Amino acid sequence: MRKRMLCLAAIAACLGLVLTGCIYFGNIRPIAVFTATPDHGNSPLNVAFDASGSSDTDGLIETYYWNFGDGQTASLTIATTNHVFTVQSVSKVFTVILKVTDNLGGTDTAIGNIAIDP
Repeated sequence: MRKRMLCLAAIAACLGLVLTGCIYFGNIRPIAVFTATPDHGNSPLNVAFDASGSSDTDGLIETYYWNFGDGQTASLTIATTNHVFTVQSVSKVFTVILKVTDNLGGTDTAIGNIAIDP
């Protein structure tokens, strides 16, 4: 009975250390998500991007790297940005990629499409 009580006490102590953050199990990757408003329209189209729904359960998101699919990129420390898409004579769908990086170096990506008509 005494061994069982000691074992339960040790388990409780370890659980307490894990819950208070004293024992580190590694970085939990962030989760990248974004919205684009509007996501289709006529050229030139000004699109507002919002990645504020992205999250990191064990830290902070430090950078938001945007690849707009038209040769333009942006690396920001804030979750929102705007971008103007332009096409000349043919409709095109641009694939936008968001990569978020947390304060411990973990990353995640989210992908969306923007359809532009001339």
